[in-house]
Amino acid sequence: MEEKEVNLRDLVFEILFHWRGILLWILISGILFGTFNFVHLHLSAAKTQTSQSKEISLSELKNKMTQTELSAADQVLLNEYSCQKWQSYMEESVLMNLNPSHVYQADLIYAVSISENSVNPTSVYLDLLATNQMYQFVSNKTNGISISDAQELIHVINPGTITQKQETCSFRITAIAGTKKICKTISKTIQAYINRIHKQIVNTYGAHKITLLQNNISNTSSTSLLQEQIDMRSKITHLNTETADLMETFSEAQIQYHQLQTPTKEISLNAMEERTETAPAAIYASIKASVWGMFFAAMVYIFILFFRYIINNKLQYTDDCTILYQIPALGHIPSARNSKNFFNRIDHWLYSQRNKGRYSVSAAHAISLAATAIQITAHKKGIHSIYGISCGPVLDPTAKIRNEIQGILKTVDLDFDTADNVLYNADSMSLLSSIHTAVLIEKAGSVQYEEIHQELEILRQQQINVLGIIIAE
Repeated sequence: MEEKEVNLRDLVFEILFHWRGILLWILISGILFGTFNFVHLHLSAAKTQTSQSKEISLSELKNKMTQTELSAADQVLLNEYSCQKWQSYMEESVLMNLNPSHVYQADLIYAVSISENSVNPTSVYLDLLATNQMYQFVSNKTNGISISDAQELIHVINPGTITQKQETCSFRITAIAGTKKICKTISKTIQAYINRIHKQIVNTYGAHKITLLQNNISNTSSTSLLQEQIDMRSKITHLNTETADLMETFSEAQIQYHQLQTPTKEISLNAMEERTETAPAAIYASIKASVWGMFFAAMVYIFILFFRYIINNKLQYTDDCTILYQIPALGHIPSARNSKNFFNRIDHWLYSQRNKGRYSVSAAHAISLAATAIQITAHKKGIHSIYGISCGPVLDPTAKIRNEIQGILKTVDLDFDTADNVLYNADSMSLLSSIHTAVLIEKAGSVQYEEIHQELEILRQQQINVLGIIIAE
């Protein structure tokens, strides 16, 4: 047997035929490398930050600071807390978000009249209209208005000194809102509440009349509301300015004290900027690691395939048996391929590129051509009986091919019998004594080169004429 040469073209296609495994291995490796690098960077950053920071208790820091420094640090904490609360109030309060130059105001003026020898309950009305129960009543009837909002939007104006024997007294209620619809809703709700408590007061203080003298809604501007909003913003600005001025003179102990007292807050602008700069760098490094991981994974996978191809000692579909064993090749039987789905189409395309320049036929047509080649060779040599022989320690996969060839040759009155596994089956080997002509039918990837060599040696010893070999893919 001649030494087998490495065909670079076949080697390349042998690697390409494993494209599914290569892609899967590349994706898995890329994900693993990228994830590992990302986690490693974050753990390293956390470890560095931990090693740089010193665990100091509040009591130790207080001992390091003077009373003035401690007061300044506490003042900063108080300012930050106050600023946060006032800022939340500015954002959530309906009153603070009204447009001072365009508000709707409802004016309700009521008169309370009593009969002779009765007690004037006007002060009772004033007290009941300024309770949380009234504000809760308004909040329940008006969407988007909370109890605290109702307290700020509704004002009960005390008329002054009221005597119990005064026959007629009046009081005024004002309510403001951002839209006329809401203002009207609040006005009606207040009236409904007054009608509700009127029955209770009558039962307690006796009969009296309460009359709505004026019910007016107007669009106006409110300088008092404008000044209130300006004062609130000035208060927040003053707190921020004072906090910034105090922190400019902070010592290291004051900074650490401040950091320990604000664990849920960003420590400093520098830390925020550092994290902002580190995040894209970590992502870029992880992507780079993924790309390198995919590249090295592909190289490792390809090297393994290359090494397997080099040390492979089994018959290949593209082997030239005329050079290897000095026997003619009577046919190559390709495997049946299904090209219906996308992946099989890729495989089909790769096989077509590997066999480019060769006449491509179907498996059935290739079997017919191989049978014809056997028939022609046998006819020229005057042979009427041929055996199809194969070798291998496993169940012979070429039985179907031999049976189809046998059926074709039977139609031309040419006897074709089979003997499989002649190297490892005593019954098949015993048939060799009665055989004069044989054809080898072997499956690529299933039988070793040395086994075919041993098979040919046995046939030569038995003086059996070998017409050629048929290789099934």
